[in-house]
Amino acid sequence: MIEQAETHGVGLDYVYHTAGTGTALPGLIAAKLMTGHPVRFRSIAICGYQPGGWMNVEVIVERARHILELLGVPVPTDEVIRAEIDVDERFIGEDYAVPSPEGVAAIRELATADGVFLGPVYTAKGFAGLLDHVRSGRVEPGSNVAFLHTGDTGNLLKIPEVVGNVAV
Repeated sequence: MIEQAETHGVGLDYVYHTAGTGTALPGLIAAKLMTGHPVRFRSIAICGYQPGGWMNVEVIVERARHILELLGVPVPTDEVIRAEIDVDERFIGEDYAVPSPEGVAAIRELATADGVFLGPVYTAKGFAGLLDHVRSGRVEPGSNVAFLHTGDTGNLLKIPEVVGNVAV
């Protein structure tokens, strides 16, 4: 993603993605630490990342460390890895697999503007977080941002809150 952007003359400042089961973020962090690229990852959670919970920052640190060890590259301290983690839990909504009003609005906004569809229980919540960060100024004007769309569109027609009653 970073190389693609740079091929087109764009240096990414942020990569946003939806964070749930902790599979994407450790790999992203490991790649950043291996390459030394200054991009920042911003994770929008769809489940709690509280200490002691089934998913939390320490799980991400351990997984990133494990990836680096498997690849045989120098592993930084846990504090260095932890500093790469930025998880916003404000967009979880009612629960893990339940669409949120902000997510539904994000689906409609992106589909209307660009013809890109988001899944209602995962990627829509992540994109809702990105929109909020842009509108609130958390993403500085002029920043180059990419959103990592990780799927979930198969649920789109199953959720009446998003598309109404559609017979499938």
